[in-house]
Amino acid sequence: MTEHVCPSCNEKGFTWSLDEEASANIIWYCTVCKFRAEEKEDLESMCLQCNIKNNMYLESGGSYFRYCTECKTKTEADP
Repeated sequence: MTEHVCPSCNEKGFTWSLDEEASANIIWYCTVCKFRAEEKEDLESMCLQCNIKNNMYLESGGSYFRYCTECKTKTEADP
């Protein structure tokens, strides 16, 4: 499984898992800073910065944002 740059600490340690018993969403977790977020995969979109469909819709602690794993752009999003 590939590790990505974490949107919280900017270190390479951001990886995902799927546990349908715990959540219907994909769980992202940073092995460096312990940041955790849930991805609603059906809301993935094209990144406006790099035009690649790697722009994830994530929720963490009541905050919603989009994060592109390609260009590392993080933007706020509506719930």
